[in-house]
Amino acid sequence: MIRYFDFQLASVLLGITSFTGLIFYVIGSIGLYAMANNTGMKNPWLAWIPIARDYLLSSLTDRYNRSVRQKNTSYRFWLTLLCGIQTPLVYLCLLLFGVLMSTVLYSAPVLILVLAMTFLLIAAFRIAYRIFYLISFYYVTMDYEPSRAVLYTVLAFFGLDSIALFLCRNSVPVGIAGRCEPVQPKYNVHSQSHF
Repeated sequence: MIRYFDFQLASVLLGITSFTGLIFYVIGSIGLYAMANNTGMKNPWLAWIPIARDYLLSSLTDRYNRSVRQKNTSYRFWLTLLCGIQTPLVYLCLLLFGVLMSTVLYSAPVLILVLAMTFLLIAAFRIAYRIFYLISFYYVTMDYEPSRAVLYTVLAFFGLDSIALFLCRNSVPVGIAGRCEPVQPKYNVHSQSHF
């Protein structure tokens, strides 16, 4: 009876977590789509595709760096590359964790060492990706909401970047309107046919 209850509770928690993740994904995609569309970026629909949305976000970063900071950067290349590498590695990590848990009692120390080295490699790629993502996210929020960029980057650090993207979606970027205090002006939302 206790095992059934634990399985049922785990299923409910997994369902709630999955639903919440889906809601955050949709909110973030709406925000990123509107930001890219408002600035005239090509293919704003990429905001809905997992690895492509990092490409779109980092393209906004490169646009900000080029137009406001007068620097040519290649965040779109590096962030997309790291995302493309680390995403399958996360699934490999889950697979290896299952292998490790099923063989740890019966395996040789060499197998355990190989699995540990693989986990370290995956962790290194994951950390590099998060650093590039947070830097890119900071520059995007500096373009759309410079007075709140640090707050929004802290939210992104804790996985709440979708909320920040959604809140920035109708702000006129610094690269277009200049920096306005205390907050950036908003596009006329009622006259637009998108989010």
